[in-house]
Amino acid sequence: MTMPPVAKRFSRYLTVGLGMNGALYLMFLFLIWLRMAPIVASALCYAIGVMGSYLLNRRWTFSSSGTHMEDIAKYLTAYGLGLLVTLVSMMFFVGPLGPAVAQVLTIGFTAIVIYGALEVLKFGQ
Repeated sequence: MTMPPVAKRFSRYLTVGLGMNGALYLMFLFLIWLRMAPIVASALCYAIGVMGSYLLNRRWTFSSSGTHMEDIAKYLTAYGLGLLVTLVSMMFFVGPLGPAVAQVLTIGFTAIVIYGALEVLKFGQ
């Protein structure tokens, strides 16, 4: 039984996301341990994640045949929206939940928003 294309893409997106976000979460905790402000640490990890995940998602998740110029514009649009979700989520959750829990929730919300935006923008197609 073959997986529908959207299910296959979402499965691969989750795999890339879990690997990248796991590593970035550890980096976030380290930066917090170094006394960096949680919102700054979150934004820094986000920027590193965008760069690292672009190539993986472009090649493996979405199997893009487009040019980098086409793809990067769509990717940065989706991740720009994701950055807004990240910053608002952190500001909302960090006070009552603390940085570690706030970051986990933020990663989840942001991942869903970004994937939806990539699908709507037809990234890689």
